[in-house]
Amino acid sequence: MSDASKWLHDKGLIQDDELLVGYEIYVGQLSTGPSDDPAIHTTFLLAKTSGMDPFSKIVKGGGNIDLRKVTEELSPKEFFSLFKRFSVTLSSGGLLEGREYNYTESDA
Repeated sequence: MSDASKWLHDKGLIQDDELLVGYEIYVGQLSTGPSDDPAIHTTFLLAKTSGMDPFSKIVKGGGNIDLRKVTEELSPKEFFSLFKRFSVTLSSGGLLEGREYNYTESDA
């Protein structure tokens, strides 16, 4: 997440004692078709912590996780420039979210 952290820092959106720990991403329905340039509503989840190890201990401890949210509207180009790689899995009604599953590759 270093590219996104740098982007947040350059824009003055993250404090020195905060760590980017996650994202919430929302892309609405395109109103006029595939030629639209959709805005990607991106919420950056920031934790006040000295590093990932202390934050991981808080999460694993099962207590409350206090985060600050910073929401920005990004173009697809801006959004994808924040990642070295990006992978998403979508399922109807979120049925597969958080679940392990097996699948067979298809030779289509």
